[in-house]
Amino acid sequence: GSSRCRLSVVPQWTATESGSPAMSSSTVGIIAAIATAALAAAYLARVSRRKHETRLAALEALVQQQQAQLREREVQLRTLRQHGTSGIPVLESLYRVVLTGGPCGGKTTALAMLKERLESFGFLVVTVPEAATLLFSGGVPAPQDEASTFVFQMHLLRLQRELEDAITTLARGTGRRAVVVCDRGLMDGKAYMEDSMWELMLEELQLTPVMLRDQRYDAVVHMVTAADGAEPFYTLDNNAVRTEGVAKAIEMDRRTLDCWTGHEHLYIVDNSCSFDEKTRRVVARIAKLVGIPGPKAVNRKFLLRRMPSAEEIRKHVSRFEVFEVESTYLVSPKASERCRVRRRQQGTNVSFQHQQWVQEDRAGEAGGAGDPKGAPAMLIERIITGREYLVLLKQADPACASVQKTLTCFAWANSCWELNSFHGARHVAILEMEAESQDTHLTFPPMVDVIREVTSEYDYDSYAISHRMAQHADTAELKAVRTPSAHAGLQERKLARVFDALESNRTFDPSLPGAGA
Repeated sequence: GSSRCRLSVVPQWTATESGSPAMSSSTVGIIAAIATAALAAAYLARVSRRKHETRLAALEALVQQQQAQLREREVQLRTLRQHGTSGIPVLESLYRVVLTGGPCGGKTTALAMLKERLESFGFLVVTVPEAATLLFSGGVPAPQDEASTFVFQMHLLRLQRELEDAITTLARGTGRRAVVVCDRGLMDGKAYMEDSMWELMLEELQLTPVMLRDQRYDAVVHMVTAADGAEPFYTLDNNAVRTEGVAKAIEMDRRTLDCWTGHEHLYIVDNSCSFDEKTRRVVARIAKLVGIPGPKAVNRKFLLRRMPSAEEIRKHVSRFEVFEVESTYLVSPKASERCRVRRRQQGTNVSFQHQQWVQEDRAGEAGGAGDPKGAPAMLIERIITGREYLVLLKQADPACASVQKTLTCFAWANSCWELNSFHGARHVAILEMEAESQDTHLTFPPMVDVIREVTSEYDYDSYAISHRMAQHADTAELKAVRTPSAHAGLQERKLARVFDALESNRTFDPSLPGAGA
């Protein structure tokens, strides 16, 4: 401590037989004890000093490690800003996709090709096995009645969810760009249950279809069973647990497709081509999702004479899903690129997406876009959380207004279709679908009345509509907006003016950046 004390020892001398003085034994013991204590204190001081030095060295090494990690993160952040991610708070890219469909659809072969393609671009590809196959291969008997089906499907969903979550966590922990490919997804179980049983099971598990379908997976690829369109190639030999005949396989394929109808990125790959071309189309869809070069599908738009009613749609399709969608464009670091966030609501359930357009010639990189009038833009999309959505909304582009619409999704003729009905201009309806090319022959649903294709008409581009809505805002109206309902009313009035201008043949300014989304 800061105080010191001195111990003085007064030796006790005694006379020896020879007459010379000598110390007593007690004095010798005291001196020996003092010497021992001094040595022990010195040793403890050295040990303490070494421990302190070791700990200090460990702390210095930890600080250096953290500084190195911080420098690495700063480099990553600079790269992200340069490539225009609009501040989305994600450093590592991880995508979760589902390969589903009826039996003998070609999922195993497509998975092998997909793995080879993605790994060649540096992605880590991990697969989630089909939980039902694991159970049946292990000797679990198939359910025979409603009660056993309910119990089996509940435990199957839990097992599949745990497998997906565990593998996704491990893939994310590597810090690499990764794609988790699920052999079937959580919504597949619905195809094997009555709707009432499915809803009861979700209620017991405190889940919703939006949670299992929209919030969980980035894309769903439905590979149509070979029994539908390629019957000579349908076989039961390559799967020991497959028992479905041709008719049953077609029925289960269509029931499975109904389960996933409504997902933002549901792709149907049918048997209208060779098997090699079928698997190539699967790889192309996922390549587009993760932003690597590959054959591209074309998003085609058609202007309808009117919006068909729900009753008309219900007459021709077995299932359709309706969503309320709000799109908000964000300020981009570069004038030649675009980003936006979308809020997609069905009932009380909401999902959020971040979308970015990049140029095709740089799509294999982390981002960036060239001249919008040059190579076609590629859309890269990610599911984000509600918190990320609110953060990104602060970067909303003041030159654009939010666009609100009702989206109706359904499957027809082995393709996914979307009906867009805009708030404030519900008399205007646009039909969208993804085709393999601009020349692909389309079979339109019978309940729609198509006026013409507007794929290349910039007047019907979402960004152009959003930009013109902002221009139509009146100063007096903006000052009067004080409540959410008033704001929604203003948005609808602005959108109505935009489409009124279209119908009056007053076109938009073609110099606006980024047509075609």
